[in-house]
Amino acid sequence: MRRRLVIGAVVVLVLGLLAVRRGRRETDVGKTARAERGAIERVVVASGTIEPEHLVEVRAKVSGIVQRFAADAGDRVTAGQVVAELDRETLDAAVREAHAALREMEVQRDQAGIEQGRRATLFARGLDAKETLDRAATEHAAGEARVAHAHATLERLEQELAYATITAPIDGVVLERELTTGDAVASVATVTGGTVIMTIADTSQMHLKGVVDENDIARVAVGLDARIRTEAYTDRVFPGRVRKIAPIGTRKNNVTSFNVEVTVLDGIEALSPRMSADADVVAEVHPDAVVIPEAALVYDGDDVLVDVVERRSPARVARRKVKVGIANEQRVEITDGLAAGDEVKLQ
Repeated sequence: MRRRLVIGAVVVLVLGLLAVRRGRRETDVGKTARAERGAIERVVVASGTIEPEHLVEVRAKVSGIVQRFAADAGDRVTAGQVVAELDRETLDAAVREAHAALREMEVQRDQAGIEQGRRATLFARGLDAKETLDRAATEHAAGEARVAHAHATLERLEQELAYATITAPIDGVVLERELTTGDAVASVATVTGGTVIMTIADTSQMHLKGVVDENDIARVAVGLDARIRTEAYTDRVFPGRVRKIAPIGTRKNNVTSFNVEVTVLDGIEALSPRMSADADVVAEVHPDAVVIPEAALVYDGDDVLVDVVERRSPARVARRKVKVGIANEQRVEITDGLAAGDEVKLQ
């Protein structure tokens, strides 16, 4: 009986010790992280779209009706390649009419020249008046002027006929074809600036055209490296470099932003114009900083605090004021108040 009592007491003691240990574990502070030394970057995001270096809207230099297309959206074309033809029937007729008018003017001029020569002979013999000779000379000169005008008209109409054949102004890819066969086209000489037939882009060079908030623009400079991310390639980063910053901002809905262009340095062949993209511009790098997760920070007015975990028995948490440096979406640099290896509680 006594032995059973002793065994029972030992069991109770063991259970009590286990309960104490369990209680100590139950004082766990929750998720924590350790301050580490490492590199941290200050990144400024420029959000926008991928744009080709050169983009041209192809317009006709003469009005007419689209007879056929020789290129469609997605086709690659070279400068001078025929991409569309306008109906030539009316222009052909105008050229033939101009040829006939020129021939008529030449005949009239030649006839006036013959008459001038005849009058000059008669005047030399004293058989005609000087006034008559002068009229003949004037008529011949007028004939020459009419011939020159007819020549100019013919050249203009022949040029318009040539304009009915529309060629690509640059090497590139047809992004859009705005019209279909049979649609009417207005020339660039009209008040509307002409009808856009198709859009061609030179995709041999590409850049991101994005916007940066005015609060961050001071940290962006021409020549800074950038990482370009697209929605189309979520697992790929394209290297870039800032090449242009707008000197004046754009204000919309009481928010001012600045246009920024970032050249794509590699992987251009994988990108397409107008893709949505973001450029992470690396504005500043601290290679040997004390960093912790941003989730460890506690804000109290202007003060920034962290809960430092002290591993005692049981563990306890001490709130400490810190100074922060570079911060990004996940990590933050601590410039004062923590050392590498310190354990902090995540909020």
